[in-house]
Amino acid sequence: MENLNYLSFNEKDIKNIITASQNNKLVFFIGAGFSKLSETESLKIPSWEELINELKEDLNISNESDYLKIAQLYFLKFGEHAYENKVKSSIKDLTPSKFHKNLFDLKPHYIITTNWDYLIENTAQEKRLAYDLIRSDADLANSQLDKKIIKMHGDFQQHNFVFKEDDYLQYGQNFPLIEGYIKGIFSTCTIVFLGYSYSDYNLKQIVSWITRISKATPKKYLLQGKFDLAQNRYLENHGISLLTPFTQDLSYERLYESFFEDLNTAIKPEKLIVKLVNSVKNSVKNLVDTESNEKQKDNLNEFLNNKVVKYFNDKISPLSQYQILLPELVINKLTNCTLKYDGLDIILNILDNEPKSNLTYDFNKDIRDINLNYIKYVLKADDHHSQNFLSILNKAFITKIQIKGKLEKVKSKSNEIERYILKKMDFEYTPNDMEILFFNKKYESLLKYFSEKVTLYLKQKNFIMTTIYMANHDYIYDILKFHADNIKDLEYEISKEIIKNNIPYDYESKVRDFPETIQPDLQKLQKIIDLSEIYKAYYEFHTKSRENKEYAQNRKNGGIFWSSDEYTLRYKLYSYVYFILGNDLLIENGTATKQFFESIILESFEHYLIEDKFSINQTDLFIIIKYCQTKKIKAFAEKLIDGSKFISICHLKPKDIVQLKQYLLKALTNISKSLDDKVINTNGRTFIKKCVSNILTVLGFARWNPQEFEQIIDTIIPVCQQRTLSTDIYENLTYFLSVNWNLYKTSHPNILKFIDITLSKIIKKKLNGYDNFILTQNILINIYAVSINAGYEYKNIELLKDALEVIKKYQYESQQYFVDKLLLDIKQIGSEEVKELIDKFVNENILNLTCETPYDYILKLILIYYGYQPPTDFIENLKNFIDKNIPNNLNEPDFLKSKIQSQLPELLKSIIKDENLDSKIREQFQSILEQFEEKTKSSPKITDS
Repeated sequence: MENLNYLSFNEKDIKNIITASQNNKLVFFIGAGFSKLSETESLKIPSWEELINELKEDLNISNESDYLKIAQLYFLKFGEHAYENKVKSSIKDLTPSKFHKNLFDLKPHYIITTNWDYLIENTAQEKRLAYDLIRSDADLANSQLDKKIIKMHGDFQQHNFVFKEDDYLQYGQNFPLIEGYIKGIFSTCTIVFLGYSYSDYNLKQIVSWITRISKATPKKYLLQGKFDLAQNRYLENHGISLLTPFTQDLSYERLYESFFEDLNTAIKPEKLIVKLVNSVKNSVKNLVDTESNEKQKDNLNEFLNNKVVKYFNDKISPLSQYQILLPELVINKLTNCTLKYDGLDIILNILDNEPKSNLTYDFNKDIRDINLNYIKYVLKADDHHSQNFLSILNKAFITKIQIKGKLEKVKSKSNEIERYILKKMDFEYTPNDMEILFFNKKYESLLKYFSEKVTLYLKQKNFIMTTIYMANHDYIYDILKFHADNIKDLEYEISKEIIKNNIPYDYESKVRDFPETIQPDLQKLQKIIDLSEIYKAYYEFHTKSRENKEYAQNRKNGGIFWSSDEYTLRYKLYSYVYFILGNDLLIENGTATKQFFESIILESFEHYLIEDKFSINQTDLFIIIKYCQTKKIKAFAEKLIDGSKFISICHLKPKDIVQLKQYLLKALTNISKSLDDKVINTNGRTFIKKCVSNILTVLGFARWNPQEFEQIIDTIIPVCQQRTLSTDIYENLTYFLSVNWNLYKTSHPNILKFIDITLSKIIKKKLNGYDNFILTQNILINIYAVSINAGYEYKNIELLKDALEVIKKYQYESQQYFVDKLLLDIKQIGSEEVKELIDKFVNENILNLTCETPYDYILKLILIYYGYQPPTDFIENLKNFIDKNIPNNLNEPDFLKSKIQSQLPELLKSIIKDENLDSKIREQFQSILEQFEEKTKSSPKITDS
């Protein structure tokens, strides 16, 4: 391919130098000719030849041509002081040139120079760059910085400058460390010689070093203005390549300008591709239409196409290291494009240069044309290049591409990571999954798992996933460190032991050692890991959400307000959910992340609700179930329940309803399985328990057929049969039953099985404090209420008999407790046989026993309220009890515990209203009520607590 004049030098050589820079392997070797670039009209520095001629004149010799010998003779004839002053006189007080600054723009690992002047170190100081200055072996031995400026020929401040013959012959003795160090650099780095001529003695010395090292080393270049075939072969034989411009008549300064311009262009791929495209276009345009030229045009276009494809491949390559992408990462890479959200479709809008096209902060006319042509190629071609790009779009869930108003569908290929996300969204966990290990506090297993992942991805040179798993490892290590730093912490000992056998990666410092090309992508990732990007998104989303609600409220009030992206916020949130899930980021468990997801999803629902709209999909359900607090879900749900508003505003398509119900059933099944003791440690609150509570809260809003309802109940029963470790599940189970009945009047007789669970625990003596709290607080009341309304009868006679036999063996106070908190409720929904069993137990064990405590009187009134006849002398005894104790003993513990002041009058009022009770007995209770009210009239009201 002919030179297209888009670069002055060979592109491959220039890119090799750029790659070396990006990999921290670039070395500039600077000779005397480079200092001459700092000369001014009035201030010149002598060349080596000019300085030697001055020495020859002082020595009065003309026939000697050996430069080193001449310097040696000067030293011997005039002495060290005169010799040093003479050489120092060649150094002028020059200002660093622009080319000296250009050197450091390439971030060289080392700059090695044979010059004695101070131009290079002064440039580093001016640019405030951290380079150690090495002028002697002592400097090298004490060097601490990785980057160095090495003055291999010393300088005048150290009085060790190299110039005369002895200096060169004894160099290995005077500078052994520096010589060995530089030879090592030759073996591992790309070297660019600047400021040397073909005949430079310093270059010859260096060439002799290079000749002795292995041939399998990075390239070494000598910059020259003109190509010389003989010199080229000589240098190649010694491991050095000539670097010459295509144009051979450049001035010395223009040579360096062209060199650094090429580097500056090549280091920015956008600039390079634009220059290339324009160059090819001009070449094609200038070709006359002939048959031979047509072929040349085709070759040029094919060349250009290959270059553009490679440009995009290189550009998006870091994105392929992610498992799932944020769509914003894609447009940031491409530039000059935007994202549009149309429901669940994410559209990549490729901007063109039409007058009506969007202006963007990164507007570039040429890049827009290149993007447009590349996307057209991708959509048309079916090669591995197009597949790579489409894979990136799939990872970002970008489903369509818009070009000049026309939508093109992105080919979707189901892959392993998509199935991985779906499993997570379905809550399909195994005991060894990251989530379960984390919430079971299997920290040692997690550290091992993350370390194995780091090793795997480092081997694959996937620096993105390596960083994620190093960050996860450090996240767990920090948790352990927190526990291990507090000797009173319950997990102190085990945390201390684990820490003893593990060390953190300190990922933030480790990633700095990764290739320069991946650093911008790693910086973006780090902002997500350290939550700064999450906080930023939280703020932006929250601000937009507030605006959206204002638009909706103004419309509701009769105004005309709208925004084109008003209803896209929720869909933008999904990208963050998928990204964090799909890339195994442990920040998912952080408070900031969960609050971000919870806040935006609920605010979106609030926004819709202002105008009596409601929309929900599977991802919404997942976010609600996994990340939201149950109390906040219920707070919003109350607005939907009020007046059965949910039914009137929810207009989902039948197909969507079926899919959502299927999802809920599947998620419920998987979550319930995860509560198996073999899978998850059920001690304390875990995200799985929260998920159970949340999904039960949500289940109430779907209309279930009998088979589905039965499936739900049968799925929850095994969870409730386990040892009760909180009341949450029962509270939300009854919430589900209540909401579903109130909205749809649907339920299932299997809800009575929850009564069986309680009776079974009594029989097996496994009723614990949480179970008692559930009974005491009447948390199961909705089971009884729904059963009464639905006409369900409790008929499990045998189980009840066994439970009553156990209760009979308890002390009287416990028998009272079970009658009050369980048996009377069961009686309400029991069959005739059940009622008879309970009545028999009450009559034989409770009803006719003498009242001794305030609670005895309360329970007797409760029994009378439930239809039992007042025992003999009970009314008289109640009168005497009130006369004796009210109001004087109201503040006694037994009276407070039984809530005499509030419960007794309420029960009396309810009994008086019971028309099935004998009127004479009702009159007696009316008299007792008046007696109680008279006695408590002047007593302060005691509130129930």
